[in-house]
Amino acid sequence: MVVQAEDGEDRLYFVVETKGDLLNGALRPIESRKIDCGEAHFEALAVEESPAQYVVDRTVDGLLSRI
Repeated sequence: MVVQAEDGEDRLYFVVETKGDLLNGALRPIESRKIDCGEAHFEALAVEESPAQYVVDRTVDGLLSRI
C-alpha cells in the first residue's frame, strides 16, 4: 500500500494478490514462499515513517477493516 500526494490530494494505492486458500498446508510450496517473501519485504520497509503494511486476509471486508 502506498500513499502518494498528487495534485494536492493524498492517493492510496495497494496491491492485492489472491491465493486459492490461506491455510499453509493447502498452498503449493511456491505460493507459501511468495507469502513469506512478501512478509519479509514489508518487514524490511517498516521503518519509522513508512506506512507500508503487509496484510493477509480472507475477504475484502477483512482487508478494509485493517486500513
